Amino acid sequence: MMPLRFVLAFPSPGPTSEKLTVVDNPRNIRGSGPTIWHDPRTPCAELADDGKVLGITFSREKFRQADHLDAPSTRNAEARARRLVRLYWGGYCAILPDRESGSWTVLVDPSGLLPVYRFATPTHVLLTSDPALLAGFHSGAMSVCFQAMGAHLLRPELRQRLTCLRGIEELTPGILYHLDRPAEPARTIWSALDFLPRGPAPAFETAAEGLRTLAVAVMGSWSDLFGRVSVAASGGVDSSLICAALAGAGEDFDCVTVATADRSGDERAYARELAAKLQVRCAERLYDSALFDCTRPASARLPRPARRAFLSVLDAVLNDAMQELGATVVLDGNGGDNLFCFLHSAAPVVDRLRSEGLSNGLARTVLDMCRITGCSVPTMLKATLRRLGRRQSQEWWPPDERFLTPEAAKAPWEALTPWLDRFEDRRSGKHDHMRLIMHAQNHIHGLSAGLPRLSPLASQPLIEFCLSIPTWLWAEGGVNRALARTAFASDLPAAILGRTSKAGPDSFIRDSFAANYAVIRERLLDGLLAAHYVIDRSAVERALAVDSFTDETVIDRLLDLLEAENWSRSWTR
Repeated sequence: MMPLRFVLAFPSPGPTSEKLTVVDNPRNIRGSGPTIWHDPRTPCAELADDGKVLGITFSREKFRQADHLDAPSTRNAEARARRLVRLYWGGYCAILPDRESGSWTVLVDPSGLLPVYRFATPTHVLLTSDPALLAGFHSGAMSVCFQAMGAHLLRPELRQRLTCLRGIEELTPGILYHLDRPAEPARTIWSALDFLPRGPAPAFETAAEGLRTLAVAVMGSWSDLFGRVSVAASGGVDSSLICAALAGAGEDFDCVTVATADRSGDERAYARELAAKLQVRCAERLYDSALFDCTRPASARLPRPARRAFLSVLDAVLNDAMQELGATVVLDGNGGDNLFCFLHSAAPVVDRLRSEGLSNGLARTVLDMCRITGCSVPTMLKATLRRLGRRQSQEWWPPDERFLTPEAAKAPWEALTPWLDRFEDRRSGKHDHMRLIMHAQNHIHGLSAGLPRLSPLASQPLIEFCLSIPTWLWAEGGVNRALARTAFASDLPAAILGRTSKAGPDSFIRDSFAANYAVIRERLLDGLLAAHYVIDRSAVERALAVDSFTDETVIDRLLDLLEAENWSRSWTR
């Protein structure tokens, strides 16, 4: 899978009502009128009135790649954008002329699987899927903004509008922007709030069947696009569901599983059982500490340090397995817990109470959440009352101030997707569901990433469907993600369907940290983050001396800082 790469340039200020000129070299992108360059392997669909759609589009009707976009000519760009979102999904960027205002607009597809970044120079507004393509356009491009780095590390699990590269911001998915008229208000074309439950809840069995049908169609679409795919099968519910959906679509695929050398992170038995059930191959690999280079960023070329340093090892072994299996892309289950509404609170109880009042269904949901959380009925009822009395003004994304300087801890921040800014009902479980989906946005693999990886559970139709399902249905029977489990109950081994916990590479992370302790210490204490007062050098030194040997959460945080340090150095050479 090749990343989708393009650059668009619009004069600012200047006449932008001209036709969009295509050039064959990105260095020739800046002209007197609107100009575009895209990699020859990046699909580009032509629209009437010189509009273009870059990237991957699937038809909602047929769930196959669209060879022609039904977007009839109209003078109003907003109307065309709404039609695109209604009829198609995928990972794309639409460039639409607005003849009513004489301006150009851009829409990033609602899933965000194709991120688009904006950079303004004194003469042009530049848009790209790959910030590295902006190098050389302007002296300010490609320099690290350490204030933005502070905001990122303060809320590392929140994808923010500003990147950690100076002057480069990410465009919010589902929003229509006027490129040459920044004062013109942006238009919301798609919002998660539009898909929240309305009316009576569907029957559990009906919702499960709907999820199955949709997942099969979505996974089939991606597989048809890429050819033979491999699935990173962890042995958990989410990656197994992808495998089952591919099998249901009649697609050819294989599995690959990665284990630690000890039993604590070894899930090969589950992956083998899954592969045997679905009659596919399963390549096995081990986390190899020899592959861990603690000086190399795992998020190289990305506009922010989005991943922990040790994940470069996972990338390496997955790529090796992909070559063995002859696959072109690895699909992973990232975001599944989030999409399938894995809540561990009284939120579903509150939602059902507010929807149905006192009922037998409410009593069942109380018992369901007691089973999921392991608490007693009185404890759950107390938690329900506390949630009902929750202050609406309470901060909805608490910061992580560990090891940051006071200055960094005050850095301004803004979520990429402003869903929760517009949904003030913090008592609602759907508030938490949307927060979960936002939490996954920094961890999904999209179409512009440097690796042949994709997180298909982030696809727009699945997000819309799952948001529409009441929270209590996801906890039916006292099992988390119950709807997803039931949807593929006949396709998956009972051992996987019944899993309520999951192993991970914790032992490998600890061993890698210990083996590279001296280098990690030097890079954090004498690096760019410390020099620019992003991290508190003394606090980091104290943690390295004591806590890092006893507290795994500290190791995880220090590895986040290490990735940020390595990423910063990669952009300042």
